[in-house]
Amino acid sequence: MKNDRIEEYNLLTDAYYGDRGFFNGKYLAPHQRESPEKYRSRINLAYYLNYTAPCVNAHVDPIFKRDPQREYSGQITPLWEDFTKDTDFAGTDLSTLMKRWALAAKLYGAGYVVCDNTPQPGSTIGEMLESKKRPYAYLLEPDRVKEIKVDNNGKIIYFSFLERDPKTKRDFVRIFTDNGWRLHDGARLIDKGEYALGRVPVARLTSRELSPFDMFPASEFISIAMTNRSIYNKCSWLDDILRNQTFSILAYPTAKAEDLTIGTDNALAYPPDARHTPSFIAPPSECATVLAGQIQMLQEEIYRMAVVVNVTGVRTQSSGVAKQWDFEQTNQLLGSFAENISVAETELAELFALWLGMQFDYTCTYQKDFSVSDVTTELANAETAKGLNFGETFNTEVLKRVITSYLPDIKKDQIRAITEEYRHQATLSRLDSTQAE
Repeated sequence: MKNDRIEEYNLLTDAYYGDRGFFNGKYLAPHQRESPEKYRSRINLAYYLNYTAPCVNAHVDPIFKRDPQREYSGQITPLWEDFTKDTDFAGTDLSTLMKRWALAAKLYGAGYVVCDNTPQPGSTIGEMLESKKRPYAYLLEPDRVKEIKVDNNGKIIYFSFLERDPKTKRDFVRIFTDNGWRLHDGARLIDKGEYALGRVPVARLTSRELSPFDMFPASEFISIAMTNRSIYNKCSWLDDILRNQTFSILAYPTAKAEDLTIGTDNALAYPPDARHTPSFIAPPSECATVLAGQIQMLQEEIYRMAVVVNVTGVRTQSSGVAKQWDFEQTNQLLGSFAENISVAETELAELFALWLGMQFDYTCTYQKDFSVSDVTTELANAETAKGLNFGETFNTEVLKRVITSYLPDIKKDQIRAITEEYRHQATLSRLDSTQAE
């Protein structure tokens, strides 16, 4: 399946960052009766109201408000912990990589992370740590992907993408298969190699549940980007109307009308025998009113399509039940995407272990409940849950939830220390109860 959505990806990128066509005015459509000079003037004065970025961020930022709970064990633990601090040998830690990956997936519909290995890795874990000869990962946005092939089960067996040489700034084509890789300069093969992974070393994150055969899905934000482009044009038209029609024109009687140029800074002449007193006149405001109403309507539609009415600042009068339903819909949307991120990060850890040929048990859990509750409520709920007396394991999980709620910036090692102290205290309490009996 070849990538035929490059044009869509470009529009999404420009809409999110306010770049290229929104910066240089190329997305402004000229009017049929507009002169080239007038069109260039509109381009120079155009401004972009960015609604795409806040909507996309509202689907990503809440998930990364707190660090996920990561649990892992195996021989390669020291290498993985080194990897989490610097995933790409450029200082990008794992949390930053995951957030960038999630942003790309949400904006474009799907995002990819390549987990590659360094040439001639060390023979022992200590040598790999010292020499940094270990696997690394980097984000690959879908506009750089050329072609993807899958088997009958939806497993990727061929992955082709553009790889830029940082020295020459030229794009080469790198191809991954389930047993090796190739690097091409056009039709010329530059280099190749083999590996025994049994799969393509690429992990995929999608913004929603999709068919495993849909490698280049339509973005759920493409309609929002197109609507934002329409607002961009309407704002330019409205600004042009206001700039040319805001100031009234003086009309007065004179027989030398040929010496006048009509405009907001001069006068409009009429014959002196017309028997009209001098007065100021202005064009009707209906066009500007219609455009302003259309812009407001499109803004509200963008927030409705993004399901973030209560997040981005739009306020409407609605019943408590309606507000609760809106929140539940948003909460479910964020929770579903958080689950996809957990699966993608676990797949990345599996690829890391495959390169090293060692066993590695890895689980990660991202926050799936995005309700806005205070610490007092969390503590009260925890006290009620503990009273159910479902056992020490259950109480330990309740404790972890309380810790992350009360101390959102706490580190994983500190959480582990607190839970160990709790288990130790619980053990002592059981012993005291046994001795008392």
